[in-house]
Order: sequence, then structure tokens, then C-alpha cells
Amino acid sequence: MQTVLAGPILRRTDAGRVCVWLATSRPCEVRAEVFALNDAKESAPSPVGSGTADTVQLGRALFVHLVQARPDEGGLFPTDELLAYDVVVAGEAGAQQRLADLGLLDGPDGIAYEGMPLPTFFLRKDTPHLNLMHGSCHLLHGLGEDAFLAADEMLASSAREIERRPGLMILTGDQIYGDEVGGPLIRHLTRLGQEVIGPHDQTSVPGMPPLSEVDVYGRQELMADRANFTSGNAENHLVSLGEFAAMYLVSWEPSNWPDRLPEVEDSLDGIGGAERKKLDHLYGTEYDGLERARRAVPAIRRVLANAPIYTVFDDHDVTDDWNLTREWCEQVRSSPAGRRIITNALATFWAFQGWGNNPDAFNDDFRSRLATLLGRKDPGDELDDLLWNIDCWSYTLPTRPVTVALDTRTQRSFDADEGAARLISESELDRVRALVRDSGHRHSDPLVLVSPVPVFGLELQERRQKFLVGKVGPYEIDFEAWHSNLQGFVDFMTFLVDELELEFCVLLSGDVHYGMNVEALFQHNGRKLHFAQLVSSSFKHSGKLSKAGIELLGRLVSKTHERMGWDKPPTVASATGFRQKVLERQANTDEWNGDAPVFLGPKRAKTLRIEQTPEYRERRTYVRPVEPRSSYLIGENNIGVVSIREHEVVHCLLSSRERESRPRTATIKIEPRTETPLTS
Repeated sequence: MQTVLAGPILRRTDAGRVCVWLATSRPCEVRAEVFALNDAKESAPSPVGSGTADTVQLGRALFVHLVQARPDEGGLFPTDELLAYDVVVAGEAGAQQRLADLGLLDGPDGIAYEGMPLPTFFLRKDTPHLNLMHGSCHLLHGLGEDAFLAADEMLASSAREIERRPGLMILTGDQIYGDEVGGPLIRHLTRLGQEVIGPHDQTSVPGMPPLSEVDVYGRQELMADRANFTSGNAENHLVSLGEFAAMYLVSWEPSNWPDRLPEVEDSLDGIGGAERKKLDHLYGTEYDGLERARRAVPAIRRVLANAPIYTVFDDHDVTDDWNLTREWCEQVRSSPAGRRIITNALATFWAFQGWGNNPDAFNDDFRSRLATLLGRKDPGDELDDLLWNIDCWSYTLPTRPVTVALDTRTQRSFDADEGAARLISESELDRVRALVRDSGHRHSDPLVLVSPVPVFGLELQERRQKFLVGKVGPYEIDFEAWHSNLQGFVDFMTFLVDELELEFCVLLSGDVHYGMNVEALFQHNGRKLHFAQLVSSSFKHSGKLSKAGIELLGRLVSKTHERMGWDKPPTVASATGFRQKVLERQANTDEWNGDAPVFLGPKRAKTLRIEQTPEYRERRTYVRPVEPRSSYLIGENNIGVVSIREHEVVHCLLSSRERESRPRTATIKIEPRTETPLTS
């Protein structure tokens, strides 16, 4: 097995620290050196800082390293100029290898861009605009071209132009799919998981059979019966620590793929009849999608090495419907298998994503305890308790304007067993309040918030979900938009408007499998807050049919949607008979919470002759890209390129077609200004 299993990946960076992540198959001392790239091509790069990694062993052949390189002589790293870094890996025998020695720099699949000696980045200080990339939902066997190819092209074309080059990338959820795994890949993940963790990995989850003995597409009932999971696409659900780790390793490093994916007859032997015919077609489609994914992995590795990466999780990083309802949480927690699978997903999320987001949140004691527990063949409840009780997944990014990444998965609260969750509990709002306060954010500056699911999504979709939840239940439709729980949504809005006293806010989201731009306004008791809601999804998911359907829907969307709300049901003139039925049906869709706010469209409020002044007003305006024949919704796989300027936000959604990027660009003005009053 090769020494470097994945990386290097550039993680949290600022003028006082540059973090670089690496995974190796054996114990190594890992160092990183940071250089200033001189303008003169004949001049050698100047060293400006270095650092040695902290290391956590996850398995017998999986060591995760996070270097925190510091500036030389206690100063600061140079800003607004190109920097580069190299990684030095020293094995047990003391032999040192740099990136060039490891074969990571040369050739078309190397991680350095053309004309650059090493992977590069820059630290913004006075550069006029905050430029970044964002995206979500990377389903390896998904259809279409991988949007990371467009991200790679963007970085390549702007590598030396720091005023145009994106300074960071934010991955807004579903970096892997733990529940929905392609049939041609699952057995390789099981084997690779055993290689890196140990032979016991396939029997490490209580109540589950040896994983190598489970048929391809044979895990759906196991997930439902033994883990109490509700995902409808769990035929090849990841189970063990090794399988989750292997999924990351395959997603980020081309050499971790098998030489060839198994053909259908090698994987589905013994299955016949109509079931075999259905699975043959599914397997073939997934095979093609995975081979297309394999070809994009070198570009993914290069992007991750050349832009500081920040992430948040969503459900598929663990399992679909993760923490969807109180009932779901209690049922999975009561299952030893379900509890341990969640733990395995959280352990690998921490190692491959969370640690590099916010290194200061995880001290030596935490890392030592985690490594000790992972080293046991049976860590018991201690490992579950350690990882399930982490309450610091939210964090602040070192950007200007300030960016806060929200944890909308583990810090939810519930009003009923099957009612929609409040995506952020009161205690988590306290944490976000402290993050914003400690960041030095000024009220007059925009605040950038990262929320996996859009805060202002497609109103038609949200309304459809509220209608269907009573018909098919919350699990079939992922009933977890911010608006699904009106009280939770209002609490969040009043927190932003009244407590943080924001004037405008930029929201970065994914999750929904289309790209979109929304200019929104929310008003509470006369105080207004402007939003630019930017959605980029998916990196790799959609095919031609879904793209066509989404973009057709986008042409049918009403440009503007308005509604108003009251904390209590308003008085309705002659509220009997038909009028009363209309009000009850439309006013309070949080049936599980009789105290939830009441929201109505202005026309319905006028029809009902409501005279009470609303406490809340909301308006969404969907913004169409300027390119000809663009829809409000972008169905192609896409990556968002964002430029936040003094008075506006520019959002370019890039899709890759035959290795060429196709842009759709929208501009949203976010400056405070006099508003036309919302319809009363």
C-alpha cells in the first residue's frame, strides 16, 4: 500500500496559521513548509513558515495528520500575494520525501497548476472582493459531468490573478453519500476498509453480519430492521468505520480506486429473474457514473490542494433522514447497530473534514481519547458518547466579511415526535451569537452564513412538502426546510434581525440538487433585513432528464412571493363557515404546535379581511441569470463562484460540458436602501 493515501488538502488558513491535511498508511512525521513566490521566475521561492503535524491513528494502516504551519520569527504570513507550500513526509527509517518525490507534482494529474512549482494559495487582506467557490452533493455514481472539473478550470485560469482567483472553497454538505453507494464500488470499499482499519472492521458493528457476506444491493432490510434507518436508498449503505473512511479515500485520491470495477456478472451471481433484470440495468448505470467519477478525481485532488477548504455536513455524509424527527433520533439511538453506524460516520467526518475546519475546538485530550477508543476492537458506549456529544461543529471562517458555518443537524430541537425540526435549537443560537460576537463583526457589514438547506428555498417546493407530509409522512419527502417549522424559522429570523441587528446577509446553501438565486427581505416589527440566498447543488448528481425537468420547473416559477405573519392567529371578520375553514387550512401548517406563528399570503389576508398589523413580512424575488435562455433553476451539475463586493453579490454557477465551463451569472444588490413597502 502506498504511503500517502489522500492529500495534501489545504484547510484553515489565515495570516497566523496555514493548515495542511494528509492521510498516510503508516506512521510518519509530516511537516509543511510555506513559501512566498517571487515575481522573478528565476528566483527560488522564499521560505516564510513551517510546522509539524499532529497525528491521530484511525486504524492499523490509516494515520491522519494535520499540520499547523506558523510564520517564521513569530510574524505573519504575507497577504495579497501568491504563497506556495510543500509537504515533507518522513517514515520510520528517517527517509524524507517531498511532494515531488511522491510523484504528486508532475504530469497532467499533478496537483500544481501550470507554471507553478507547488500548490498555491493566497491570504486576502486588501484585495477588493471576497471571492470564493461553494457547492454540495457529490454522489460518486451520479449522472452528468462532475462540477469539480469546472472548479479546476476556474482555478487554473486565475491561478496568478489573486483579484479574480477564488480565495477559498466551502463545501456545504453531502461531501460523500454514506447511504447511497454504487453497487460496483461497495465490495471494494469493504476490502479497502479492512486494509486500513484491520480485519475486525467487517464485524465491528453490533448486530450486523460480516460485511463481506452481504450481497451487493443486499443491505436495505438490514438498515431498516437492525439500525432503524429510514433511507430508501440503503441497498449498499456504508456500515463500518473502514467503509466510511474508504469512501473518503476513493473520493479524493485516484490511486485508491480498483484497477477495474467488477462487471455485473462478478457482482450479482446467484440473482435471477425479474430482480436480476432490474439490477442489471441499475448496475450498468452506476458503473458508467463511477467511471466518469474516476476520471474527475485528479481534478478534485488538485482543487482541494490549491484552495483552503471549509466544510459542513448534511444528512448523506451520515445517512438520509439523519435527525429528521425526534422519533427518528430515539429509534436509532435505541439500536446498537444504528448508534454505532452514526458514530463511525461522525468519526470519519471529524478526521477527514471537521478537524481541519476548526482545529482549536479539538484539543490534545480529545484527540488522545478518540485515538485510544478507535484502537479498541470494541470501544463500547464511550466512543458513541464522545462523538454524539460534540456541540462545536458550528464555527467561524477567517474571512472578511465574517462567515459562520451553521450546524443544522446535531443541534436541532423538536416540538413533537414526527413534527418538523427546528434546525437550530435555542442553545445553538447562543453558540452562534458568541461566534459572531467574538469574530468582531460590525452591524453595517454583511454577514455570510453557511446553511446546508436554503433558508429561502423554492416556495413551491416548500408548500408541496407541507401538503404531502400528511399524506406520506416526513421521511419520504425530507421534511426539513427552514420553513417546515415556522417557529424555528421565526426564531432564527428574529435572532438575525433583532439580536444581531444585521442590515444584510449572504446565505450559502446546497442540498436541493439545483442552482438558484434569491433576493429576500424579512421584516420584524418594522426592522428590515436583506438577504442574498445563493444555492449551488449538485457537484455530481443530475442527468439529462432531471436537468430538463428542473429547468422547466424554473420557467414556471413566479418571480416574486410574499407573505405576512402573526405570532397568534389574527382575528377574522365573520370567521365562520367557509372563511374559518380557509384560515385554519392555510394559516398554521405546524399542526404539531398550536402556538406556532400564522403566515398568510397578502391576497388571502385581504380576502379574509384581516385588519391586525402583521409582526412579520417576507418577500422572495427569484433572480434569473443574465445568460440567454436561462431558467430560474439550474439543473445541471454546478459549482457556485461568488464575489462579495461593497454593495452587491455576484453569483456565477459553472457547469462542465466536455471539459468546458458554462456560466450562469446573477447579481443581487444587498446594500441597505429604501424599500417599496410590502403588500399589506
